[in-house]
Amino acid sequence: MISKVLIENFRSIEKLEFEPKNLCALIGPNSVGKTNILKAINKLLGEVYPTQNVFTKDDFFNRDTNRTIKIQVWFKEPIEGQKLTSVSTRQKTFCNNPISFVLTNTQKEDEFFSHQFKVIDQSGNEFWGDGTIREKLSFIYIPSERDLDKQMSISQWTLIGKMLKVIDENFRKKDPGQDMSEIEKEFRQSMIAPKEILEKDFSDNLTYKKFKDEFLATAKDHAQGLAEEFSVDLEIYDPLFYYKTIQILGKEQGGIFNLTELGSGVQNLVLLSLFRTYAKLMKHRAVLAIEEPEIYLYPQAQRHLYKHFRNLSATSQIFYTTHSPSFVDAPNYDEICMIKKSDGKTIYVPKEFDLAQNEREEIKILTEFNTERNELFFADRVILVEGQTEKQSIPFILEKLGKSCERENIAIIECGGKEGLPYYIKICRALKLNWCCIYDWDRVEDDTDEIKSGKRVTGINVQIRDIAGDQSDRLICLNPDFQSVSRLQKNGRKWKEIRDARAKYMNIAKDDIPSDLAKIVEILYPKTRQEELELTEAEDISF
Repeated sequence: MISKVLIENFRSIEKLEFEPKNLCALIGPNSVGKTNILKAINKLLGEVYPTQNVFTKDDFFNRDTNRTIKIQVWFKEPIEGQKLTSVSTRQKTFCNNPISFVLTNTQKEDEFFSHQFKVIDQSGNEFWGDGTIREKLSFIYIPSERDLDKQMSISQWTLIGKMLKVIDENFRKKDPGQDMSEIEKEFRQSMIAPKEILEKDFSDNLTYKKFKDEFLATAKDHAQGLAEEFSVDLEIYDPLFYYKTIQILGKEQGGIFNLTELGSGVQNLVLLSLFRTYAKLMKHRAVLAIEEPEIYLYPQAQRHLYKHFRNLSATSQIFYTTHSPSFVDAPNYDEICMIKKSDGKTIYVPKEFDLAQNEREEIKILTEFNTERNELFFADRVILVEGQTEKQSIPFILEKLGKSCERENIAIIECGGKEGLPYYIKICRALKLNWCCIYDWDRVEDDTDEIKSGKRVTGINVQIRDIAGDQSDRLICLNPDFQSVSRLQKNGRKWKEIRDARAKYMNIAKDDIPSDLAKIVEILYPKTRQEELELTEAEDISF
C-alpha cells in the first residue's frame, strides 16, 4: 500500500504531496488536476515501463522541458527485495526492504542522466529500478473512458490477465520430483477427446483438419535449412498458459453476445465486477485507481459500490476521483483529498484537525441515509443551517441578492438540527471550505422545563462559537430564531412553516430581506482590499 505521494512539475502540478488512506477519494471541481494525480502514479507503477519515451512535452508543468518531473511513492511496508544495481557502487547487490520508488525526467540537453527510475530501501540506499521490481506491486488504472477491450485482453498488466497468471501458476504447482502436477495431467488427458472432435475432417469444405495439415506441411517446407529439427504445431489451448483463451460473454434473453456488442452501461458493470473481484482475491497485492466509478450507475448502485469499496480497502488500496455524494463519507472525511487550483497550479488542501471517535459516530448517524449532506465536499461555498425551513428559504434570498446556488455551486446543508452544526463546522474548517452557519439563539422563558432546555441550547451555542474559533465571523446567530427574524408565525406544523417561509422569500423585495440574513453574501463573497478602497473612494465622491 502507498503511504505517501510526491509529484513535481507534472502537467498542472508544480508540487503536490499527500498521504493517502487505504480508501482515497480525490475530489474537487472539473479541470483542477485530479486525473493528473492518477496519471502520474500510473506513469511510475502502471503497465508501461517508465522509459524516457513515456513523457512528452505536454507532461511538463507549463510545457517547460527545462524543469524536472519527479514522481515518488512511499510504501507503508517494504515490498519484497531482489538483486538490483546500486547507484553508488554500480554493482549488482541485493536490495533489502524497498520502501520507495522514484521516477525523474528532464529534457535538458546538458543533463547526462535525463531519465531515472530508482528504488530506495529503508536505509536510504538507492538502486536502479527494473521491470521485475515493479511487478512486486500490482497497480491497476481504469480511466473515465472505459476500455473494456483493453481490460479483457490477457496480458500481465490487465485485471483479468494478472489474476489468470496467478491461477495458471497455482494450477501448475507440482511436488518435488514431478514433471507435471496431478491436476495438469488430468486436464491434458481429458482434453484428448474434445481435441479429436475439433480435428475431425467433417466436411468437404474447409475444416480445422485441412487447415492444420496444410499449414504444418508448408511450415516444414519453409523451415528446411533454417533451423535444425525446427517444427511448429497447433493446439486448441495454450500449453504455456492454460487460461489464456478465457472469454467473458454476455447472456441476454437466451442469446450469447460478445461484451463489446452490448451497451456502455453493461460494459461498465463487467469492468467494475472485475475490479471488485481483483481487489477481493488479490488482497495485500493490489493498488487500484479508477476515475468516476459512478459512471453509468443509478444512485442505489453507487451507494452499493461505495460500500464494497469500503470493505475492500481493509486489504487493498483504492484511489478514485468522483463528483458523486454517494462516494464520500462525512465521518471518514480524512479519506477525502480536496484538490483545488491556485494560480493555475493543482494543489492539495491539507486538513487542519481531526474528528474524535464519538464525533465520527454521531455524524455517521446524521449522514447514514442522507447523502445530500455530503454535497458540501463538492461545493465552492457552503451554508450550514438547522432545518428544512432555512434550507428551502435561503435559495430565494440568494436570488434576490444576485446569487444562484446552481450557477455558483453553493450547497445549503441541513444539518439535522442544531446538534449537527458543530460537526459540520469542524469539517468545513478542517477542509478549509468557504462556509457560513445560520443558527437560532433560541431564547427561553423562565419555567423549569425551558430552563433545562435552555441550558442545553446555550451549551450548543457555546460549542458552535468555540469550534468556529477565529472564524466566528462566519456565524449568523438569529435572535431568537429564523421565524421571528423573518416575521413568520409559528403554527406547530412544520410543513406549513416551510410553505409560509418559501412564499415570503419567493416574493420579498431585496431591501426587505432581514439584515442578518443578508450577511450570507458578505461572508461568502468577501470584498478584496482593492474593492473596499474603490467603494470608500466612491462614497467619498458621492458625499
